Amino acid sequence: MKQLILVIYHYKLDLILQKLLLLFLKKKSLRDIIIIESHNDFDSNGGAFYDYLINNRYNKKYKIVWLVKNNLPKILPENVKAYSLFKPNLKKNYYICSAKYLTADCEVTGKVRNGQVSLYLTHGAFSLKNSHGRINIPENVDYILIPSEYTRNFQEKQYSPFMSTKMIVLGFPVHDIFFSEVANEMKKITSKEYRKVIIWMPTFRKGGGYKRNDSNIELPLGVPILENEKQYDELNKYLKQLDILLIIKIHPMQEKSSIKISDQSNILVLRGKDVKRFEVNTYQLLKETDALISDYSSISFDYLLLNRPIAYVFSDLDDYKNGLISDTPEELMAGHIINNFTELLGFIDEISSSTDEYKEKRVELRNRIFEFCDGNSAKRLADFMGL
Repeated sequence: MKQLILVIYHYKLDLILQKLLLLFLKKKSLRDIIIIESHNDFDSNGGAFYDYLINNRYNKKYKIVWLVKNNLPKILPENVKAYSLFKPNLKKNYYICSAKYLTADCEVTGKVRNGQVSLYLTHGAFSLKNSHGRINIPENVDYILIPSEYTRNFQEKQYSPFMSTKMIVLGFPVHDIFFSEVANEMKKITSKEYRKVIIWMPTFRKGGGYKRNDSNIELPLGVPILENEKQYDELNKYLKQLDILLIIKIHPMQEKSSIKISDQSNILVLRGKDVKRFEVNTYQLLKETDALISDYSSISFDYLLLNRPIAYVFSDLDDYKNGLISDTPEELMAGHIINNFTELLGFIDEISSSTDEYKEKRVELRNRIFEFCDGNSAKRLADFMGL
């Protein structure tokens, strides 16, 4: 009953408000309004596109309306508004019903009127994990960003059949950050300096608003590979010996209680609340690291644009419910596969010694996955929308 009430409150009331508003607005012209929603509020593609619009003063012509999952910002630029995504609000729904453009990274707001343009920007360019049935996109969405024609065959299988003709290749606004000036994100999370920095970003396994669980096992410490606290301490000692910082960035939707690790001298655990508190831009942070440890996540493909070493943790693949998008995933990888703790230490040792045997393979894979590697994706999107 409680879940039913929440669904009605979060979704149905907004739909009722929209239907009532449309009785008055259906003969009115659409307005110069852009609706934006992003994966974790003001980040991902929506956040990067928003930054481009503000930096280029598009808010002088267009009202920009944010649909926010978490805390509403107190201060916003001129002609920018923010409303809770999941709380009914008359003014929010007025803007949705009046907007020319609707963009989203995660929770897609469908078109409610003819003439509106709906774009799914996605919150992951491409990933190894099979996400079929996990992505809810309204049938009336107009366009879906994909990274290249090469990935089209893979991604057609991830979305519903009607989506295949709606896929467009423009690049992803969030990747423009990789081609911008460094913003010194590292100083937001640590005052110390290290010889090397490795970031580990495990994909989502358990949590979310509806207690989704993508794994058949419970990981002892909440992340793969690490089996106990003694091993975790051993990892920290090895990193300290090499003067390397390991940032373990927890997926923002991962169940908080499942994470049983904390900061050590050479390990920094970055949770969703920390990202918000320190105002960390994940992609700026990635740009300041020397290597990535990933698994089935889309972040391993994003990182190709930096052409730095990548390792893939596959220790719990047999228990990962979703499976992978390909029977030959090695064709979509350009780095070491880590199956155990010893191999994890081996990868760290390679980063310490600047060994990089996959550099050429990463370039080849990058050029297959991404049609654009130039830092102009937000501009292409704005031009495509005719802003």
